[in-house]
Amino acid sequence: MEKEFFQNGFHGKGAHVDTATVFAGLEWQLAGEKPGNCPHSVWELLKHMVYWQDFMLAYLKGETPESPEHAAESWPDSPAPASEEEWDNTVSRFLFGLQEAEQEAAKDLMEKGLEGKGRTRADWLMGIILHNAYHTGQAVLVRRMLEAWPPPSGRDTW
Repeated sequence: MEKEFFQNGFHGKGAHVDTATVFAGLEWQLAGEKPGNCPHSVWELLKHMVYWQDFMLAYLKGETPESPEHAAESWPDSPAPASEEEWDNTVSRFLFGLQEAEQEAAKDLMEKGLEGKGRTRADWLMGIILHNAYHTGQAVLVRRMLEAWPPPSGRDTW
């Protein structure tokens, strides 16, 4: 499997927006808004993405994280960040996790023997890409509904 495939998955290509830009330029107060009947705010989506990205990265590092008993445990209690600092720190944590995933993609993708149910490095990385892609799309939709899209880079899709 091509390592470039994973790089494209982490950062988008073609019609896919670069995952690293989805949260750029969004004011922290807006991140907690739920327009219309949206079930989640951008903040909730980001926190959920960080939760599972960190979870899968832990397996890649040879750790065995404790699985949540219920899916609800992977969502934040609050729909909004408490402060700009909390928002900025969480966005930074997400971006740092993407960098860690990129570093993992440079290693042997077929390596098993990692903690984590016999999955290969490629399996875990694909999990991160798919989960992030799903929720990134949701975050973009919420931002559009908030009239806070596109990001400062101006890149809507391609």
